Amino acid sequence: MSKTSVRIGAFEIDDAELHGEQHGERTLSIPCKSDPDLCMQLDAWDADTSVPALLNGEHSVLYRKHYDEQSDAWVMRLA
Repeated sequence: MSKTSVRIGAFEIDDAELHGEQHGERTLSIPCKSDPDLCMQLDAWDADTSVPALLNGEHSVLYRKHYDEQSDAWVMRLA
């Protein structure tokens, strides 16, 4: 797990957490406390919606995986 900066559109999150080492198994947790407006938008998207993002300045594509109630965060998978 490592702290990651992520930008999705106009939203910038500095305390996201990147998990996993293998390509295809990597996920990104976005805490809802960081930006409640972004979390509301993620809630409206489905798992098949691709989300262009910048992770630490590198272009990536994210897909919504699930909402983690325990940590109050959206878990996204990296394409």
